[in-house]
Amino acid sequence: MSRMAAVAALSLMSGSAALSIPAVRAPRSSALHMTAEIAPPEGWQEIKEELWSADKKANIRIEGGSTLKTFKMPAHAERVQYILTSPGGRPIKGRVELWIGPIRCVHELIYDCMNGFDYPLKATLQFKKLQPVLKIATDSTFEFPIECGVFVPSPDESKEIGEITKDMFYSAPMKEAVQGGSTIDDKGGAVRTFHIDPTWGKVQIMVWSKDVGKKSFKTNIEVLQGPNNQKQHLNLRCGGSTQPWHGVIDTPGSGWMIRCNSKKYVEDGKFEIAVAPYGEAGSPKDAVVVGSGF
Repeated sequence: MSRMAAVAALSLMSGSAALSIPAVRAPRSSALHMTAEIAPPEGWQEIKEELWSADKKANIRIEGGSTLKTFKMPAHAERVQYILTSPGGRPIKGRVELWIGPIRCVHELIYDCMNGFDYPLKATLQFKKLQPVLKIATDSTFEFPIECGVFVPSPDESKEIGEITKDMFYSAPMKEAVQGGSTIDDKGGAVRTFHIDPTWGKVQIMVWSKDVGKKSFKTNIEVLQGPNNQKQHLNLRCGGSTQPWHGVIDTPGSGWMIRCNSKKYVEDGKFEIAVAPYGEAGSPKDAVVVGSGF
């Protein structure tokens, strides 16, 4: 009888008595700490990782020795994204071109990198809806193959990418106009440098001439770590106002600097370049302080 009484008591507690157990609540101070929002630093423009999601990988291998692959853009496409990297940490010597018809090349990127695995390039290019052909080729010997990935976003995704990159261009913490120069003595145009914060693990660069003449542009973009240690070199040419170019590069550690110039003449060589962090900033890795006074 006592055993049956115990079972009956437990069944009764599973009803109203069980619901009367008070819930454990966190202290008021910890709850406030969890809901408090930390204001981002001034000039910060955080870019969502959806711009380069994890499923966008470089899974196409192109052998060295001027081997090439072509990618026909669909009719709805107005933007293309491409990744350049290398197998086994080899150097990259590659060329990316966008062709409209057989004789008109409206975009050219000559990419030279000392280690494509550690320093991949992720680029986004906009163009007119004319079904161009993207061509990616190696520009060196057979010992230097590259791995690439080409992605054509859907119309909705393309619109979102356009809004994200446009917001970055107009709210970047570092932005400069670059004027063309003389073509007689081959000295080139103005030179602009950007010192990268050590907490920026990745940096995004956007080049556009929409607000400064809407002309095509040519520029050399050098990514250096230290005074004369060039990690990446980008020889870039784009159509201008209708072809903004956006790139994401890796800059782990400290001492990074981006340097660019205009390779066109004064009357037709002005553009703007914006530099900002990509994603969340973190603590600098392998930071070396020179002249600290100790």
